[in-house]
Amino acid sequence: MNKLRYHFNALRNKSPSSSWPCHHGLLWFSAAATAAAAAAAAAKTQTPPSLVQYLIDSYGLSPESASKACVHLHKARSRSDPDSILRFLKQAGFGNAHVAKLVSKDPRFLYTNLDKTLKPKLAILQDLGLSEPDIADLVSESPCFLWFSDLRTRLQFWQSLLGTNENLLNACRRDKYLLSTSFAERIMPNLSLLRERGVSDCQIANIVVRIPRLVTRKPEIFRALLERAEELGFSASSGGFRHALRCVACNSKEAFDAKCELLKSLGWSEADVVSVIKKHPMLFILTEENIRQKMGFFVEEVGFEISSLLTNPVMLNLSLKRRLSPRHSVMRVLKGGEVPAVKASEFFMSDKSFLERYVVPNKEKVPGLYEAYVAACAGKASNFQSIQT
Repeated sequence: MNKLRYHFNALRNKSPSSSWPCHHGLLWFSAAATAAAAAAAAAKTQTPPSLVQYLIDSYGLSPESASKACVHLHKARSRSDPDSILRFLKQAGFGNAHVAKLVSKDPRFLYTNLDKTLKPKLAILQDLGLSEPDIADLVSESPCFLWFSDLRTRLQFWQSLLGTNENLLNACRRDKYLLSTSFAERIMPNLSLLRERGVSDCQIANIVVRIPRLVTRKPEIFRALLERAEELGFSASSGGFRHALRCVACNSKEAFDAKCELLKSLGWSEADVVSVIKKHPMLFILTEENIRQKMGFFVEEVGFEISSLLTNPVMLNLSLKRRLSPRHSVMRVLKGGEVPAVKASEFFMSDKSFLERYVVPNKEKVPGLYEAYVAACAGKASNFQSIQT
């Protein structure tokens, strides 16, 4: 009898005379216990490794996730050998990381009926054109949708609207509940609200792929978000509407107003704030502290005028630690501390272009510059001040 089936039967039988006397202590060990501790305990008692340890060693589950899965197995009336489920998933293209994520999120997979449930469900995904890697990604990210009886209908609807399986997978990665949300109570009412405002299916698909959590909300909440986005001056059919939607979805009205007041306190006029809302509403997904830090960086360190930020407000959404500060440091070294040492266009260059244009050519000329820049972009400590030109 294979390992996992043996352990599962031991769980079910729970016989006092079992040759596995220390199993319970291993199975119910604290989630904080390490895999090493469990293995050491098993070795000490000379008993087979527990089901918890099997899942940890064979499929990469954390002790906490493995214990949780075993609790479900203990309570279930299994209709199938759990090991055959795991074997089937591996054959279907699920790697250890997929299996670990899947079992952690939904331990029911370990005792579902393989022939009557799991195989037919995965066959539907294959019939709809999903590859093995795509199926493994999709099921491990949002496994609960697989239990729906209308699985094929749900997937066909989203494939038709979103156009490609890649779009579907991207949307599901951003919202694991997209495929399991009620069509009648949420999805269709929310899509109707968009269509009533003149939003095309192409634009709807863009919204779903980029911010799927909007269309899985309660219709009354979604309607309120639409109205707030329109109050900011965005037409529902405009290209920037999805950005405005994300902006209001990330902020209560009070939080949004507070960010407007913060910008004014940092030197922006009322007209400036109105302008940036229309030009780049994504600025307002930043926290107040993030806005304050970046404004300080641009104005006090880089030497930019506020007018430069109004012209290129997207700069405020770039990473301060991994992009803005490292590039400013490089240009300041190369230009001997000149203020401003860096232009807005140099912040917008791709990582590859900036590296090839400014860092690599000066690798020998300015020792340490390349290493400091690479470290800074990786979020590690780097000391540009010690570099001599």
